[in-house]
Amino acid sequence: MKITFCGAARQVTGSMHLLSLDNGYKILLDCGMDYELKRNPIETQNIFPFNPTDIDAVILTHAHVDHSGNLPALVQQGFSGHIFCTPATADLTEFLLYDSANIQMGNYKKNLNAAKKNRRHLIPKPLYAAKQVKETVQRFYTLNFNSPFQFNDFVEITLLEAGHLLGAASIKIEWGENGAKKSLGFTGDLGRKNSKLVCNPTVMQDLNYLVAECTYGGRNHKPSKNAEDELLSYVLSTCVDIRGRLVIPAFSVGRTQSIVFALHQLKQRGLLPDIKIFVDSPLALRSTGVYEKHLNLLNDEAKTFHSTHGKLFEFENLHYIDGIKAHDDLLNYSDPCIIISSAGMVEGGRIQEHVSNNIENPYSTILIAGFCAEGTLGHSLLQGKQSIYINKKEKRIKARIASTDVFSSHPGSDEIFEYITATSNKNKSSAIETKIFLVHGEESQMSLMQNRLFEIGLMQVEMPYQGQEYKL
Repeated sequence: MKITFCGAARQVTGSMHLLSLDNGYKILLDCGMDYELKRNPIETQNIFPFNPTDIDAVILTHAHVDHSGNLPALVQQGFSGHIFCTPATADLTEFLLYDSANIQMGNYKKNLNAAKKNRRHLIPKPLYAAKQVKETVQRFYTLNFNSPFQFNDFVEITLLEAGHLLGAASIKIEWGENGAKKSLGFTGDLGRKNSKLVCNPTVMQDLNYLVAECTYGGRNHKPSKNAEDELLSYVLSTCVDIRGRLVIPAFSVGRTQSIVFALHQLKQRGLLPDIKIFVDSPLALRSTGVYEKHLNLLNDEAKTFHSTHGKLFEFENLHYIDGIKAHDDLLNYSDPCIIISSAGMVEGGRIQEHVSNNIENPYSTILIAGFCAEGTLGHSLLQGKQSIYINKKEKRIKARIASTDVFSSHPGSDEIFEYITATSNKNKSSAIETKIFLVHGEESQMSLMQNRLFEIGLMQVEMPYQGQEYKL
């Protein structure tokens, strides 16, 4: 078997890894959109370094667009196999892909109208439309956690809890070669221990090879209070002390549900002030229903809260915004409030309007609640600049720009290190040391993790380049 690292190699987004069996069978692990890629309009269709018709199957770890977002383009260009994932991932991915198609089309039309007539051909076209999303969803084949599935005569896969997002999976792949059994583990995106809502990740064992995410390979999350108390401190300092607005960019799937759940816990403790909370994301509204549908996948804290209070994501003063009119009304709402809107990296979606609407207001706080890749508006906001361009308009930054790690859905350096060392066969009964590939991280972050692993004697640690191929 060979593995080719087609995406998220020495960068964070665009997860995509190709397994090629000796008999020619090809499996793609994730098929994500690359937020860091600036597409040339002439090369819109050249987003795959392989022929999509050659791919026999896809295994999808979770719903986030940087892991799922190019699946409709793969289908459009000839992929005809199954897409294997958990039931919750299938439900969430369907919503996310339709949302992605709508955003692409909306941006295309806006940019087309703004461009001069002789330059309209330079506007990148959408990668896909709703038709391709519908065709993609029809290819989902769902598997439950911890249930081995015989892929074909050569390969067996098992999906294990990754702890990153509802339904997010790590993948253990086992195959026979020359009479011997080999195994590869792909972490997908891992979660943190004791996260809001989701369970802790399951550590894979007895691996010959491990492909591990390394988003925070070189740094730990800042020490903080628990999620509810951390969030409460920003609510009080912004909405009570100076009667301003707290704007929280948050991914519609995962981050929004964690924040709303924490606010509900504060409400039940009698600590939340009497202010309105707006979730301005139609996608978040639909995704929250998926969390309610798959309560069995949630952790004990969430299950206990649900059995006691009946609801996780509904309480007094919480308002979900769906239609455009309600969204426009919210832009003119001036009372102290909390606004949660997508996307988390402030790239596209309704959040850009809320940031633009509040960034010049010294009474507002914009709270970045997770990782922002380089090149995104969220990353730029965290650089301490005096001004920033939003939709080509310069905005002076007068609002407080804050960040918190408490809702991060990725583990910090110590947790990644602990996971990898627990997975590695070194110093165990196995005579073969696990070979480790670090992906889904900026090069500087991965280098720090690689050196840390070298220091304890794990010498088989690689940082693949984009397109690099290894024989397993």
